[in-house]
Amino acid sequence: MSMEVDSLEDGAVQSQHFISFTNILKEYIIESLGKSEENENGTNTDNPLDPFDMIKEFRSIAAQSAAHLLSSGIHDSTYNDWELEAKFWHLVDLLLSFRVSNNQVNDDGTHSSPMAIHSYNSNAVFEKKLMFENKSLYQIWIIIVWLQQNMPEVERPSNLMTSKWSNSLIAGGLKSADLDCPLRDPENSNNIDIKDKEQDHIFFKYIYHLLIAGKFEEAFDECRMSENLTLCMIMCGMQEYINPKIDEQLATEFDTQLGIKKRTLWRTAVFNLSYQTQLDVYERAIYSFLSGTTPNDDILADSNWESELLLNLNQIIQIEVGNYLLKEDKADIREIITPIPMQSPSLETVLNVVSSKHMDESTHPIRALIGSVILNTLPTMIHSSVDMLLDIVKGFETSNDLLDEPYLLRIMTHLTIILDIIEPGIVSNADKLKLVTAYVSVLKLRGLYESIPVYISFLDEGSVVDAYSFILCTIEDTSIRRSQLDLINLLRLPKNNILKKTTERVFQETESYYSPDQSINVTYDISDIDRHLLFGVEWLIEGRLYTDVLHSMVAMSRRLLINGKVGTLQYFMESNQIEELLRNYKAELVSLDSSDIVFDEDVVVKEIEQYQSLVTGFKKYRDWQKAVKLLNSESNIPTLIEIFQRYSKYSIDLAKSFLISLTEDENREDFAVLYEIRALYTPYLIIELHKGLVEAAELLKIPTFINDALGFTNLVANETDKIYLLFQSCGRLKEYLKLVAHTATLVA
Repeated sequence: MSMEVDSLEDGAVQSQHFISFTNILKEYIIESLGKSEENENGTNTDNPLDPFDMIKEFRSIAAQSAAHLLSSGIHDSTYNDWELEAKFWHLVDLLLSFRVSNNQVNDDGTHSSPMAIHSYNSNAVFEKKLMFENKSLYQIWIIIVWLQQNMPEVERPSNLMTSKWSNSLIAGGLKSADLDCPLRDPENSNNIDIKDKEQDHIFFKYIYHLLIAGKFEEAFDECRMSENLTLCMIMCGMQEYINPKIDEQLATEFDTQLGIKKRTLWRTAVFNLSYQTQLDVYERAIYSFLSGTTPNDDILADSNWESELLLNLNQIIQIEVGNYLLKEDKADIREIITPIPMQSPSLETVLNVVSSKHMDESTHPIRALIGSVILNTLPTMIHSSVDMLLDIVKGFETSNDLLDEPYLLRIMTHLTIILDIIEPGIVSNADKLKLVTAYVSVLKLRGLYESIPVYISFLDEGSVVDAYSFILCTIEDTSIRRSQLDLINLLRLPKNNILKKTTERVFQETESYYSPDQSINVTYDISDIDRHLLFGVEWLIEGRLYTDVLHSMVAMSRRLLINGKVGTLQYFMESNQIEELLRNYKAELVSLDSSDIVFDEDVVVKEIEQYQSLVTGFKKYRDWQKAVKLLNSESNIPTLIEIFQRYSKYSIDLAKSFLISLTEDENREDFAVLYEIRALYTPYLIIELHKGLVEAAELLKIPTFINDALGFTNLVANETDKIYLLFQSCGRLKEYLKLVAHTATLVA
């Protein structure tokens, strides 16, 4: 995988690792959907997806990011964060894969059979059986391997010795070249040349670091090349005795006899050597490591969190193996010639001790996560992180690691997703929801909209609808909306429910902004809230949910008209192909086996068409207003008269028909709101047309227009249409009567 790496100076590159993590999850989802199709079609290849591949990819991203920073000469806290994250994902991969495989059962419903051993088997077979049966101990071994694999390369000193004590031998100060001589004759050790002691120190320090890094073969080779044959022979005791001829359980792993039989005696002797103060501190440290004890404080002072953890885990392994062999009579208690630790500490105790000695390192959040992986308490750690989020939300805290450290929420979210895939239910849905939605908020702030549906898809369907609709109702950019719909389809998210919920949210969010007054104030201004409402309805249009589109259009139109937002409604209808929406709506009803519906009688369609007519009426009114403002001596009077007549005729017809058929039945559920809209706009149309006729009579010098205006009183007052009741309902009857009275004076 090629990738760009985090850079504080470059925002685009800084977001690249977010995208890289997203792509891994996205590929998993798509492959998972493909597998589901294969199962449905009966073409399953019995090659299930492995979520641990994702963990390996996570580790790869972190490792490459750290490597890029290092190659760029950057060795700061960001580099340290990436390096630790790579180690973390490696440990998650190793331990979780072991724990999962350990919990799996055979095809017959049983677990794997215990390893069969015999009393004549060598100690190595018993040791392997112990590891096979004691899963906790085996996990400690895995952690040791993990620590060793992630240790930095041990640099070979350039001035390593090639022969033992050559300077002392040349000077003639030693009585014997025997390497054990200083132990048998402490006074003779004073005759060792200072240069030889310095070279010994360099060599033993190098060998010590090779051993704790697990580089055993290299350590053996270095001992041979430098004539440190005694140390070479001592280290041979690390291997338990094995004889392939009698240990058939390990015959495939070894073809020759090796190791030592009296390993307990060897371990005790090596432990005793670690206390010999005549020896170099690092030589003693080697013996401490070999015997499974911790080196002296001088060595530990130079250790770090990882190396000291390894030393303590090595101690647990050595003690537990030794005690097991004693229990199985594969070791003789009489071989313990010097008291040696027999009680191993718990993992929790070890982590506490190591943390107390390396406070700065142990406070790093990723090391806290590493400790949780080791102790198998990840669900608890995840829940604690959710509590940290809630403390911020509730105002109990203003900051904490989860928000202050940019990588931590990302790690916790991906860890939660992985755990839930590997072992469904191990993380509560509530915790998963809170972490995923918090991380989605971060993605939204960074403008990484295409990543959002990928993470939301790992939630349960109810949470998917709630969480995703919350995001979608904030998106107004056309290209982003289009890509979201493409991703919804690609990831097979419940599109219909998501879009319906999105529109519902928008209606709920904007409801408080629409509080109508008793008197209407028609406006052509479009506010941000208006646009937000329109975008909410347009999600349904873009999703082609035509039945829901029309019902939402009706609700939106009513809300806008009751608040005088004619301009907003006009903008919506001009921006969307209403006639096509109506056709698609009718086609959708047919496809839903509703072919018995008579579309001419569909009240939803009729109501939309009525609002179309109203918008058209206002458009003609505005055309007339614009023409009046441009009136001058050069104006084309016949054209103006034509414009006015179109406006006048349309307004009269509209006033006589607007919502009448839909308000005939007073028992209809929505009678009240429809009557309210009719009561607002019919009087408005008549009053504005009356004013328009009076104005046109004066501007165009056509006195008959005044008589036309006065003629509306018959329309308003007749008992058949009872339009006067609409004037009373909206409180404009007195206003209209005064207008009529004033106009009548113009005739006189």
